[in-house]
Parts: sequence; C-alpha cells; structure tokens
Amino acid sequence: ENDEYMNNGLDTDAEMEDDGRMTVTEDAADKAKFKVTTLRNVAVTAPYMHDGRFATLEQVLDHYNNPNLFNHENVDFQILNGTNEPNGTSLLLTEQEKKDIIAFLNTLTDNTFITNEKFTDPF
Repeated sequence: ENDEYMNNGLDTDAEMEDDGRMTVTEDAADKAKFKVTTLRNVAVTAPYMHDGRFATLEQVLDHYNNPNLFNHENVDFQILNGTNEPNGTSLLLTEQEKKDIIAFLNTLTDNTFITNEKFTDPF
C-alpha cells in the first residue's frame, strides 16, 4: 500500500472499459491508473484487480510475469524495474518463486481481523 495510483498493465476489456484515475484528473498520463491497495488479507480477498478479472493469486502473478506487460503503454516504472535481469523484458519468475510469493502473501492474512464480528457484513 502506498496511497498512489499506478498502471499495472491491464488491458482494458471492451465490456469493462475503465480509464481509471484519468476519469477524475482528465490527464492522459493517468489513463488506466488505479489505487494501490493493501496486501493485508490479500489471500482471502479474491477476485483481484479493479475489475475482478483474476480469481486466484496465481493468475495475478502470471499477469505480472507476462513479457507483454513490459510493452504496455504507461505501465508503471516500478513494474519494469522489478525484473530478475538487468533491462529485462519480464519478471522472469520461476514456478518456485511464484509459490514462494504466494506463501508469503498468505502470511499477511490476519485471522483475528477477518473473524472479528465488528467487521462482518452489516447486511
């Protein structure tokens, strides 16, 4: 979580076209930028992305590991700098690295919070 809006390289779906932050700022540089959310409880908050297009964390990591992401217009520089190789064209995550990342993300689940009746659905 960084309180910023970032472009994570999602292609817009014709049925779910969303210009993101640009809708508010009217600045083309903000096209497809969305609020960065917390990773707290990420393992139990599917579906993922602003439009819910990914059902699993594995699908999210596959998105970030896709070489096409590095050619996406306006993709955030932090994604481009996240590669495992200098000037790389993909994150180049191995299957084991993906499993390790998901295992780490699971440690961010706060079972006390998610089972606290104070925060249950009011409906």
